[in-house]
Amino acid sequence: MIQVTETSEKNNPVIYVIDPDRQLTARLMKLFERTGYKAACYANAEDFLQAEQQPARYGCIVSELKLPGMDGLELLTKIHDSGCRLPLIILTGDPDVSHAVNALQKKVFDYLVKPVIERELFKRIKAALRRSKEAQGLARHG
Repeated sequence: MIQVTETSEKNNPVIYVIDPDRQLTARLMKLFERTGYKAACYANAEDFLQAEQQPARYGCIVSELKLPGMDGLELLTKIHDSGCRLPLIILTGDPDVSHAVNALQKKVFDYLVKPVIERELFKRIKAALRRSKEAQGLARHG
C-alpha cells in the first residue's frame, strides 16, 4: 500500500485506487499529491478490503474492472453489503457493453475506458467526491 498527503482533518476526502497497473497508479498518485488529495493504492480488491476495514466516510474508489481475484463489480457489491457508500468509478482496458450495463445496474458512479485522460478522470473523481460529501451531509443532518 502507498499513502500520500497524510492529513489529520476528518473533512478531507480519501481517494482509493485499486489497480494492478503500477505505472497507472504511480501516475495517479502523483496527480493526487500535486492536487493535495489523500490517496491510497492497492493492487487488488482483497488487499483493499483487508487494509480498509472501515474506509473513510468521505471519498471515492477508482477501481479497474478486471482485477486478480475479486473483480471491481464484486468489490462494489461487497462494500455496499458492508454499508460503505463511497462512489465507485470503474476503469477498464477491456471495454464491453455487457460489463458497462452490469456496472450501471450495480450503481457504479462512472465507467471509464483506458487509456484515460488524467483531466477527465480527475473531473469524474471531483464529481464523485461531491456526491460523497453530499451523502455525508445528509447523514449528519437527518
